[in-house]
Amino acid sequence: MSISSYPEEFARRAATVLGLDIEASVIVRDHQLSLRAGSSSPASARCDQAETAANAGPCVDAMDKRSVRVVPNIADSTGWERWREQALAEGYVSALAVPALVREDLAVALNLYSRSPDPWTPEVLTAADGYAQLIASMVRVRLQLAEIEDAAAGLYRNMGDALVAERAVGAIMQTNGCSEDQARHILESASKHRSVDRREVAETILRALVDVDAGDQQDPLGG
Repeated sequence: MSISSYPEEFARRAATVLGLDIEASVIVRDHQLSLRAGSSSPASARCDQAETAANAGPCVDAMDKRSVRVVPNIADSTGWERWREQALAEGYVSALAVPALVREDLAVALNLYSRSPDPWTPEVLTAADGYAQLIASMVRVRLQLAEIEDAAAGLYRNMGDALVAERAVGAIMQTNGCSEDQARHILESASKHRSVDRREVAETILRALVDVDAGDQQDPLGG
């Protein structure tokens, strides 16, 4: 099992196009479960991992409220202490979070970090929104293709609930840089928050972010 590289590629392209002083990271949020999907730099990855671990930060807020969050001065931000402390430790001064809806209860957000004060011009905001929408479209297409492939090959359909959950736990550990116990807690919390079946949440994670290898396709019940 491997995490797909497309969110990281989008994050790197966004950072390159939007400016030399900007670093980017992508978060996917499904039923209150937040996962760092890809980042343009280790520093921005650590910030988003801090945000997903606390389930609080500008990206999470932007996706929940479906509106852009501008953080002109990170040092002055409140309510996101774990993310704020990590962002300041990485030397970032300002941040921007731009959400995009994939489908109901599933969203993505592009988190932009800058070491310069408030560089978020109207042009940058427009371009960032374009990238966020593009990432959401990619996730939407990937989910649709994965569902079609599963209908044909029966990959996830033939997996037991426990195996699907275990693979989702592994994906959470990889993307969020957390322990197995933390990953299990994250999955369970997402399932209970809106009374959604744990398998449904797990399958969405796997279809959106995990590349299936040949061994999985040949033996879907294998470990």
